[in-house]
Amino acid sequence: VVVSIAYRLGVFGFLAHPDLTRETSYASSGNYGFLDQLEALRWVQAHIEKFGGDANNVTVFGESAGAGNIGYLLASPMADSLFHKAVMQSGGWSVRQDRTLEQDEADGQRFTKNSRSTLDDLRNLEAGELVELAQQHYTRGYSALEHDPPIDGWSLPAAPRFIYAQGDRPRRPVLIGTNENENLMYLQDSTESDWVEALQKIEEQKHQAIESDLKLLSFRQKIDALTTATDYFCDSIDTADALARNGSPVFFYRFRQVREKARRLGAYHGAEIPYVFDTHDDWLPTSSRDLSLTSAMKSRWIAFAKTGRPQEAGLWPAWSSEKYAAFFEYPVSYGVLDTTLCALLGSD
Repeated sequence: VVVSIAYRLGVFGFLAHPDLTRETSYASSGNYGFLDQLEALRWVQAHIEKFGGDANNVTVFGESAGAGNIGYLLASPMADSLFHKAVMQSGGWSVRQDRTLEQDEADGQRFTKNSRSTLDDLRNLEAGELVELAQQHYTRGYSALEHDPPIDGWSLPAAPRFIYAQGDRPRRPVLIGTNENENLMYLQDSTESDWVEALQKIEEQKHQAIESDLKLLSFRQKIDALTTATDYFCDSIDTADALARNGSPVFFYRFRQVREKARRLGAYHGAEIPYVFDTHDDWLPTSSRDLSLTSAMKSRWIAFAKTGRPQEAGLWPAWSSEKYAAFFEYPVSYGVLDTTLCALLGSD
């Protein structure tokens, strides 16, 4: 039984402001989208048996921003009794979240000051007008860590990287992974200057080692490899490491399947979703290999939701210092994950 939820986004879901904080009994604001998710999980606890579900065996899962949400649910004590297993597909950055409520409140104050608005003014706007005003004056755009809940001592008592490894946290099975080419589809034909610009975001003393590790790739592929690592892959590894230290069974995967006529896209951001849900559309051809991989992934996701293990056999061991993972391409394989780039970046 699958329940898909909606939650507030942008200025509706994550605007913090001292005046909003003062209105609450729990001294927090800027986490409304996260509170929506908690309320949806409470609904599941109260009603899922009417739909044939089991309130004592709930798996939360999401991709991209959805995976970020899962990271916060794993960290929040408010969610401890609401689910039992988790799947994070192409996320992981919640492990880096260290923004405080005070920082987010300062952003909110700048918004009301620059837009010359009070909270009452904002509340009297039509939804579309508020979105337009926020686009003009609210500096926090939509990207990782910018529309995520703050560390407020209530819904998030501390930075997730610290919470994950605490010995008193629930030990819940977690399935986590990323795709091989998360950012490739967003990149045009890249030049050496594009690569140099991308590399400048990394500490200079690491440049030579990174260049050596990626020397066989084109400039476009290098940029994808670097940004896939910094945006998704290394954070997911850090998350897996922290949860494993807590004693949670963690299973890591790497999705590598490339559809026919999709060489330029690679195993792009979101490419695994049609395999998990068996929803291949017709903008790319679907081969017998794709269908076989779909069956394999569906069976593992379903097995994980039922039992907390992605399959019966021991081919896919839990995450440990050996860094064994499942590689989803046709045919499915298992082995040691190459984390060299993350080690060079200082995130392994």
